[in-house]
Amino acid sequence: MKKYAQRIAMLVLASATLAACQNVNPQLIRQAPGQIRSQSTPQASNFQVVELRWQNRAQVLEAATSGIDLFGANARSQTARARVTPAQAQQLQQIGMQIQPVVEPQMERGGLPSGYMTYAEMTAKLQGMAKQYPHLVTLEDVGDTHLKKSGSAPTHEIWAITITNRKALGRKPSLMLTAGVHARELAPVELVMKLADELTSQYGKDPEITKLMDTREVILLPMVNVDGRVEVEKGDSWKRKNMNTSRGDGVDLNRNFDTHWNYSGLDVPSSWLRQLTSPNSQTYSGTAPASEVETQAVQNMYSRKKINMSVDIHAYGDMFFWPLGFQEAPIPEVDMYKNIYQNTFAKLGFQGGTSLQLLYPTSGTTDDYGYDKHHAFSMGMEVGNSFRPSYGEVENMWKKQRSAWLGMIHFSGTTPN
Repeated sequence: MKKYAQRIAMLVLASATLAACQNVNPQLIRQAPGQIRSQSTPQASNFQVVELRWQNRAQVLEAATSGIDLFGANARSQTARARVTPAQAQQLQQIGMQIQPVVEPQMERGGLPSGYMTYAEMTAKLQGMAKQYPHLVTLEDVGDTHLKKSGSAPTHEIWAITITNRKALGRKPSLMLTAGVHARELAPVELVMKLADELTSQYGKDPEITKLMDTREVILLPMVNVDGRVEVEKGDSWKRKNMNTSRGDGVDLNRNFDTHWNYSGLDVPSSWLRQLTSPNSQTYSGTAPASEVETQAVQNMYSRKKINMSVDIHAYGDMFFWPLGFQEAPIPEVDMYKNIYQNTFAKLGFQGGTSLQLLYPTSGTTDDYGYDKHHAFSMGMEVGNSFRPSYGEVENMWKKQRSAWLGMIHFSGTTPN
């Protein structure tokens, strides 16, 4: 891997050229802050779900950095969905967005769709795996949640399951997968648990899996945002952030990591900060880098273990991200990232690139943290086409993605670290 100094040089170059990104009008990007206002949290009845269609890059950048609840973006069709108040919808129209109301009936149903595991059921399943496959599985409580730390949810632990042939000693390349960082994104948790099932139940039966588990280590954190997920189970199907509501309605853990938090050290438009600094924004980044105990639990995994590769899995949109989320200029290892992508999820039709290349800028994210601070081959994913697909859809997703996930485990042993 190239020296870390090269990465810093690339960041300096990127910050100098960022405003001149292809197809972006810098004058449109550097609009006066606040065109689309982030309001105090309205009542749920005041929101509507709309489909957005943009005509140029400046429009989607303005919308995405405004703090509205934007999701399900598709760069190819230039569309996204958003959950907005009537005032926010009007403001989106004023910047040239086409707005069409849509219905997402699955989001109005409380609890979990049939077939999904609750947090308690997932915990029991992980404990059962550790008991059934002691030669393969190590189960650890790697951190408390905000509510557990405050004493109001004493059973909320963040679990990590490590799967490898424990009898095959020596240093092994490792792949770490995180899921459930955003509470309402249900499929990633189930996909990670299906991978755990596959690696344990098929060891000694499937030659590919047996070889991988003899020579690799897979570390899974299936549900990082436990507090938020339990709120979804109780009926708040739109819950995204954690439960640290000391300011606003929680913190977006995927903007809270200690890597260019709030674009620190970067020359970016001031408007990009609106979404991160407003406590009621769905991408509120917290009061400081790694201020949240859930974030700290993930960061500590990099300190405790030598992680070669990591993937943070979200929903939805079928996209494959590599660092860095706030720039289009390529990092030194971009060809290696593209090779991994082309041989795994590109075959399933996933779009690939940095967040800014595909959609909009991000900072303080899980995948940027692994790359920037620990030199891991760290990536992000968006899977599926809704927050709450039926369980049958999840099973079909797993069937299609199984070989790609095994490919990711394979590639964890081919990347320099």
